[in-house]
This record gives sequence, structure tokens and C-alpha cells, in this order.
Amino acid sequence: MSVKILYLYPDFMSLYGDNGNVRILERRLEDQDLTVEITKKTITDDLSFEGFDFVYMGSGFESNRNLAAAHMNKFKDGFVKAVDDGVPMLFTGNSYDILGKGITASDGTFIEGLGIFGYTFKEQLEKRYTGDVILEDPETKERYVGFVNRAGTPDNEDGLICDVIKVIGSVPAKKDMARKNNLLGISLIGPVLLKNPKIAEGIVETICKRAGAEYKKISYPRSERSHEKTLKALLEAQA
Repeated sequence: MSVKILYLYPDFMSLYGDNGNVRILERRLEDQDLTVEITKKTITDDLSFEGFDFVYMGSGFESNRNLAAAHMNKFKDGFVKAVDDGVPMLFTGNSYDILGKGITASDGTFIEGLGIFGYTFKEQLEKRYTGDVILEDPETKERYVGFVNRAGTPDNEDGLICDVIKVIGSVPAKKDMARKNNLLGISLIGPVLLKNPKIAEGIVETICKRAGAEYKKISYPRSERSHEKTLKALLEAQA
């Protein structure tokens, strides 16, 4: 059985090695005895979300993200339908900004978002907000760890579900992560799925169930240790 991954803007939106998330997911799906087909699309391509089992977008320069947002809006109806249909998706870093109502750029220009969530972002170019963070889902108490590097902060937190419970650095946001059906947006950058195996596990299980494949519970000790070690170090570090 095969599954299809749609990788959006790998040339524009993979600034911090975010393509590692696609490789991690590919490996986990192959461990489920699935054949993985990866389709890459960029701003010169038409977008269709039909027939895909997973959609991914990573992080990039703000100018690149704005180009991606403008391009995505041309295909907004198809994207919204895929979200409503429960297609698993992951948007990491500043790509998840475009899932909200929009972004106010540093020059005052408003970049239209896809409107899946109600939050908005406001950017400035005087400094970047960086740091290691711990996020906690108030309902499940699940914790997520990683690094944030961005020029903007949410000025409307509508739709953001996780509390930022620890910051080692200058990140001022109090809320992070958005979820609708099987769409997940999170501002962590890089190979997020390595340090947060619960997210990877949930995505793989959902893909398997939707594809009609039997899901096998598989342990990934290195990833699990990486999460535990990072969480422990951040909890013990002085903010």
C-alpha cells in the first residue's frame, strides 16, 4: 500500500533543516510497510490537495513566507476542503502564521492568511525573538520542546491552544500551536518530529487509519530519549 506526501515549497520554506520532518515521517511510514511517494510543489506550480495523505510546509525567511501565503491563497478553497476532510497536515516555524487571518508586516502591509484560525501576527525587523521553549497542552498535559526563531508575535491568540510554560531566550509569546481536525501548526523550527515523537506518532497513526492500513506501535528510543533529555534540560535551566 502506498501513501502520498505533498511537500510545499521545499525550495522556499526549509530554512532550518525542516525537510528533516519529511524524512522522519517517510521512515516511520516505511516502518509501517507503506510505500511513500513525495510530491514537491513551489510557487510556480498549481496546487491540488486531492489524493494526498499528508501535507507539510516548513519555515523560511519572512519574504519567502509572504510569497508562499500569496500563492496558497490562490488555491484556498481546495486547501480548506482538505482541512475539513481531515487530511493530516503539519505546518512548522513561521509557515503556521499563514493559517490564521493574516500577518501585518513591518511596513504595515497586511498579508492575507488562509483563515483556518482566528489569530493574527504582527512583525517588526528591529530584533528577532529566539529561544528554546516548552509548550504544554492544557487538556492532555502533553509537552512539546524545540527552538523558536521569528520576527513576529501573535497579536491575536484566537485558536492557539498550548501554553508556553518555559522560555530560555527572548520569545515573548504566551500561546502557541493550533489544531483543527488533523491539521497542526506549531512555531517550532527544524526537525520538530525528532524531538517530539508523540507528534510524529499521532500523524503516522492517523495516516494509517485513513489509508485503511493496520497501524503498528513502534518504539523509537533515540527520538524518545532526545525529547526526554531536552525537556529535562529546559526544565532545570534558568530562564
